[in-house]
Amino acid sequence: PKLLRIAEGDLKSATILFRAQDGRRENIAFHAQQAIEKAIKAVLVQEQIPVPQVHDAGILVAKLPVSLTPPMGYDLSHLTPFATVRRYEEGELDLTEEELSAILQTAEAVMAWAKQRIK
Repeated sequence: PKLLRIAEGDLKSATILFRAQDGRRENIAFHAQQAIEKAIKAVLVQEQIPVPQVHDAGILVAKLPVSLTPPMGYDLSHLTPFATVRRYEEGELDLTEEELSAILQTAEAVMAWAKQRIK
């Protein structure tokens, strides 16, 4: 599944940036959000559910049957700004190590969820 491999690459990029402790901190959250978005879209494709061309994970989650709700469910929507307006900002949101670590852990959980569902 190509889309899941791309999502894994986004998660790897986020993890590398986090470990590097250099560059725009917003990029870590952006790549983690992208991994989540693409992982959910990969599951939608697997389930033969039309994939909307949106960045909002909440909208993507709403397309899934309740039995396939990913970790954090609709709360994943709080990361959407990193795929939209926050991509064009720098330092306007003070992202702590703890917040970034939590975002990465969420992305890892969603990735594990998606991998369990993709054949």
